[in-house]
Amino acid sequence: MTQLPAAVCFSGKSLSIIDRDGVPHLTAADLARALGYKDTSAVLRIYSRHTDEFTYQMSLVVNLTVKGFGSGNSEKPVRLFSPRGCHLVAMFARTSVAAAFRRWVLDVLEVLPSIRKTGSYTATGTLVNDDVLCAIWILCSQFKSLHETVFTNKVPQALAWLGARQMSGALYDRLLDGLHGGVGPIEKALGPQMEQAAQKVRGVTYRRFS
Repeated sequence: MTQLPAAVCFSGKSLSIIDRDGVPHLTAADLARALGYKDTSAVLRIYSRHTDEFTYQMSLVVNLTVKGFGSGNSEKPVRLFSPRGCHLVAMFARTSVAAAFRRWVLDVLEVLPSIRKTGSYTATGTLVNDDVLCAIWILCSQFKSLHETVFTNKVPQALAWLGARQMSGALYDRLLDGLHGGVGPIEKALGPQMEQAAQKVRGVTYRRFS
């Protein structure tokens, strides 16, 4: 049985994982950062306005040990949100990244317990085998290759110079979102499994995004 990762990445932001009986939770502070809020209070206000829609399994307060001044540590009450809780908060959020975050919760955060129990991602009760993991590996590899080619050859700048500024901006944003919001989290969640599958199916070494 593998452990949950200590942190996962969404859109370039590292989010600490709090393991509650094998279920990944995010702190209100990290959830606020992921959703693009400046402080934790925005998430707590959403929770307060819609408390009746959250169950104990979706959100709870625990005492976490935090580093204090000097060498001392102290315990602090912190509100946590499970994947379902994170998704519900994001449903009420009105930030520009809320929709992308909801997809990320379903695609990455919610599958972490399956990876912990089986060592592989389980979707709708079906174990994802080496062939599927290898297909994901191919997709990630091709996307990274496209990203490198586009930016090495300065394609967005060329499009802007030719007058296609809207296309230039959209291409730039989508490539970065795909890399940091897609390939990056996939590799953090499935990296070891993809490496093993690539070795078995194709006999090649997977190069992770860094």
